[in-house]
Amino acid sequence: MRAMCGGLLLCAGFSGEPLRAAESDPHDEEFRERIVVTASASEEPVTEAIPSVGVLTAAEIERSAFTMLDDHLRQIPGFSLFRRSSSLSAHPTTQGVSLRGIGPSGTSRSLVLFDGTPLNDPFGGWVYWNRLPTLALRAVEVSAGSTSPLYGSAAMGGTIQILARRPEAGVLEVRGAAGTEDTVDAEFFASSRGAEWGHVVAGRVFSTDGFFIVDKDVRGEIDVPASLEFGSFFGRVHHGRTFAGVNLYREERGNGTQIQENNSRIALLEAGHDGESWEWRLFWQSQHFESTFSRVLADRSEEFLTAEQSFPSTGAGASLAWSNERGLRVGADWRRASWERRDQDLVGLFVQGDARVNPRLNLLLGARLDVWENESTQSTVNPRAGILWRLSEKVNVRGSVYRGFRAPTLNELYRPFRVGNVETLANAALSEEHLWGAETGVDFHPARPAWMRVNVFYNSLRDPVGNQTLSVSATGVLRQRQNLGRATIRGVEAEGRLHLGPAWRLRAGYLFSDAIVEETGLRLPQVPRHQGSFSVTYLGWIEATLEGRASSNQYEDDLNVLGLGSYAIVNLSLRRRLHARATLFLEAENILDETYAVGRLPVERLGTPRLVRGGIRMRFR
Repeated sequence: MRAMCGGLLLCAGFSGEPLRAAESDPHDEEFRERIVVTASASEEPVTEAIPSVGVLTAAEIERSAFTMLDDHLRQIPGFSLFRRSSSLSAHPTTQGVSLRGIGPSGTSRSLVLFDGTPLNDPFGGWVYWNRLPTLALRAVEVSAGSTSPLYGSAAMGGTIQILARRPEAGVLEVRGAAGTEDTVDAEFFASSRGAEWGHVVAGRVFSTDGFFIVDKDVRGEIDVPASLEFGSFFGRVHHGRTFAGVNLYREERGNGTQIQENNSRIALLEAGHDGESWEWRLFWQSQHFESTFSRVLADRSEEFLTAEQSFPSTGAGASLAWSNERGLRVGADWRRASWERRDQDLVGLFVQGDARVNPRLNLLLGARLDVWENESTQSTVNPRAGILWRLSEKVNVRGSVYRGFRAPTLNELYRPFRVGNVETLANAALSEEHLWGAETGVDFHPARPAWMRVNVFYNSLRDPVGNQTLSVSATGVLRQRQNLGRATIRGVEAEGRLHLGPAWRLRAGYLFSDAIVEETGLRLPQVPRHQGSFSVTYLGWIEATLEGRASSNQYEDDLNVLGLGSYAIVNLSLRRRLHARATLFLEAENILDETYAVGRLPVERLGTPRLVRGGIRMRFR
């Protein structure tokens, strides 16, 4: 069956047959044989996808020393959040995702889906990366390059798809860990499957006292560790091709001072059906976000409460889509976000054709009409065209051109905020931001254990919403959200994987992104020119993974005055299987205890120091 994704909400990754390859033993599976669905909404080998797709499997997540999903995803070239900081210590409003350096902001310029249901906050666009237990995840796909012609608003820079594990017969897994900074982490996964019915349930609780996010040389009486506590639950019932599920999440954060903290509560209900030709999705979400902000004296001896915000909001959506065996897809979707007396509706219609012209050539053509409304009603049309040319059994060449857009969120339109001594005003007059982009790339897979990809991309970003500096004084900085003209983002991304026999796994990734504001010639804030990552895994009597990532310098602000230096961190993860049911593990994050800045407001904020955890994972059938 050819699965299909209906616009913003409907995704093939949930259908009955797709992604079976991703459920096989990851130690035996070669990367180029993996099946992906996100980029074109149909199942295809990763090397056959016309848009660029990166994949992170559950096995790779388990072997990594990181604990937060966003940190795992930084191993894929081009993935970044608004700031360098991990969701382990970052304020939720800085956890918007960006791909390839397309204008990072607190609001995501890339769409995050969970089996077709959007996870971007309906009010602000950021993402709660910890709301799904990691034991419930099967894989994560990252499709860089605009996917708005398929998914609409928020997919201007690409789409990230989080895929859930499907029901299995009689499975129970538990994982527990403890570590430095009084960290405790526990989760479970349970599943059953019969002839027609099946279910999965998973939960996670996490708590840490955290770490100081300012250097000891400038630390004052108000500074405290940035703590984090959260609990997440996911459950889903399947009957044939129909399913219904729930996701619950609660989070409490201390943001590094005695006054600044935030709390979040989320409840999501979802349902859907995957038929031979017709598919549909429904979802409803309720969220309550609370946050306090303060003004801090220069010597950090005292702080004063400046804002105490509470934002209850809801989101809802529905989609319907039809496909046939010839690769034609037609769909429609609707999404609504509500906050107090403010509402925003987005409606989209799309059509896409994916055809094999001959054994060497595939073509993809599609377009989407979106209508969105808050203060006024606006519309936009976004086309896409792509080609895949098989030069040989070992070499594929691909190319795409596209247009993408993003409507401003209720948060950008109506919510002011303050971080430290920087105040940012809302702007109800914001308009749509959009881009025109093109990319071309080559896949080279000389043998089953080896694969390499290189992509060159060019994007012209028009009217991006950013924080424009209005004034700078001794008491603070005043900014406002504005459409900032044009920016050009061009660069190269490369990724390679190599399996050396049954024991060794090597992976490396690199991104060069030159993101320039055309009117000023200055660099876009929060975009480093160079990013890279690597991992080396040994699968022997002990399973060991050495991984790292590095980034060149970048700027905090639009004036390119507040610089953030380059950095590199290295992690180590060790695992030892005691028997078929139990595995002991030891993880060390940032083992060299590298000190690096993740923000300047204007005092530097620091990233994650060395953290060590150990624990056990149990599997029962």
